[in-house]
Amino acid sequence: MEPYSDELNPLFVKWLEEAAIVATKKGTKAAILYNKALDKVKNYPSDITTPKQLRSIQFVGDKTVALLTNKLRRFCEENGFSVPEPFAPHSSDGSVGQEKRSSDDQPASRKRAKRAYIPRRRSGGYAILIGLYIGCKNRNRAGLRKQEIIDLAAPYCEKSFSSNPANNEFYSAWTAIKVLESNDLVASSGRAPRLYSLTEEGEELARKLKQADNLTSSPTQNVADFSFDNEIRVSPENSRNGASSPLGLICPSSPTRQLKPYHDTANKQLDGVRYDIWEKEEFEIILIIDSREVRSKEDRGFFQNRLKSLSVNCESRALSVGDAVWVAQNKRTGREVVLNHICERKRLDDLVFSIRDGRFQEQKNRLKQAAMKHYYYLVEEGGISDLPKLNDGSDAVKTAIATTMTNSNFYLKRFKSVDDTLSFFVTTTEAIKNHFEASNTKLVVLKPEQVSSHREYANVLTIFRTEFENRRSPYECVHIFSTFQEIMSKSGMRSVKELFLLMLMAIRGVSLERALTIQTHFQCPRNLIEYYKNSTASPEEKKHHLFNLFKNEVGNKKVGKVVSERIYEVWGDCDLTESSVT
Repeated sequence: MEPYSDELNPLFVKWLEEAAIVATKKGTKAAILYNKALDKVKNYPSDITTPKQLRSIQFVGDKTVALLTNKLRRFCEENGFSVPEPFAPHSSDGSVGQEKRSSDDQPASRKRAKRAYIPRRRSGGYAILIGLYIGCKNRNRAGLRKQEIIDLAAPYCEKSFSSNPANNEFYSAWTAIKVLESNDLVASSGRAPRLYSLTEEGEELARKLKQADNLTSSPTQNVADFSFDNEIRVSPENSRNGASSPLGLICPSSPTRQLKPYHDTANKQLDGVRYDIWEKEEFEIILIIDSREVRSKEDRGFFQNRLKSLSVNCESRALSVGDAVWVAQNKRTGREVVLNHICERKRLDDLVFSIRDGRFQEQKNRLKQAAMKHYYYLVEEGGISDLPKLNDGSDAVKTAIATTMTNSNFYLKRFKSVDDTLSFFVTTTEAIKNHFEASNTKLVVLKPEQVSSHREYANVLTIFRTEFENRRSPYECVHIFSTFQEIMSKSGMRSVKELFLLMLMAIRGVSLERALTIQTHFQCPRNLIEYYKNSTASPEEKKHHLFNLFKNEVGNKKVGKVVSERIYEVWGDCDLTESSVT
């Protein structure tokens, strides 16, 4: 075959134009580079005869040379020409083949061996490996979900698995999962919630870590596998140790709280708290809708009536927290327990307003105090594009949705209408029923004599979950519904700071940021009242005191003139002699 003897410049210009068009359609940054290279090649003063000459042109790199070389070879093959010698596969004049050959002739540089990753003891990575290893072995499963791993790994980690942005703790122990995945120790699959499993290397490392630290069992593995509702037994080893916490088996030197009996087999007591066992045949599932949750003022019974028509066992009551919960009602005694599912429903407009006035974060915090396993956050919307009607709250809503899913670990679902919300209630109720039916899950009903705080409410649940829910036989630990209602309704447990913030945010225009700024300066309500009381200025001047005080603050922390006047109207005329404000 005759070699192609015409000028190559026009061909290179044509192919660069094609590459630029393709890259532009794809929206890649390569389009900019191709256009720059095209301009330089088009204006090149002499004929291009070698790859080396082509590479010397500005904006033409190795990848572009390889692209044009392959195009030229294909062109010659299709048109019956032989490839010009400099662009031939085995050319010695700066071609790709020559580069490859010359690189092969060079002695291979000695690569530094990659150092094996071994997580520090009681770090997040360490705890996740141990938790996954123990969980998969004990439950005979290939992988575990995030919350299952956290429940098992938490006792082995000195850091919390929950972030706390309020204290500038933006990263939790769970972030170590990314390091484990990047080092091929943990693999994940599926969509959220993802399923995590140990690779062969990860399983081997976890086994060695477990042996090295003498973790002969999981925190509760030494306890015999017993039936909790029928003659509870305790293994002799645990009876001697008397450990009341999983930490007792991990860190013998750490202080542990001693129990009187670890289990009272006659009276069914754990950690001094009595409990009952309900078989799945003994109870039925009921959906409780908050009585204040209405479709409109004219249609207050919509949810209850509509759900009953869809064969959902539903009742309407005033809930202390949340808009919907699921309870199990004993068929014989009528006693009710709250299951580990709670739901908050928001219309889009209400969501925007709650973000502005600070209710959004407060409501999420109250939901978390319920110590549930499953949190559902439902947003009814007409689409994000409708937000301009609400004074451009689009960005705020998107941020709120993102933080609710990531930081708060809520299951968030956006619906177009209230009918979609009803469908969610129906399917979720059915799923909960099927869960108890299929898994033969029994309820461990907690009956503490006294619960005085949210923390104590959650701690009792944690103790029971650690003991019961890591067994082969499925159990779910629950509080009595009346206990849930009583504890979640208690506002007297709030600190003065929290109450002061709530008082301030009750004033129109006072956002959470402004309230925090005011509270940080005055500390408590009394100081704010005395600030106005001790001022010798006229009432009109006092109205602008806070405006002048915080005028140098940044962004939403500033207090405007109107808001300053409203705060004075509420707090400026307070009389300390008639108030118990501290």
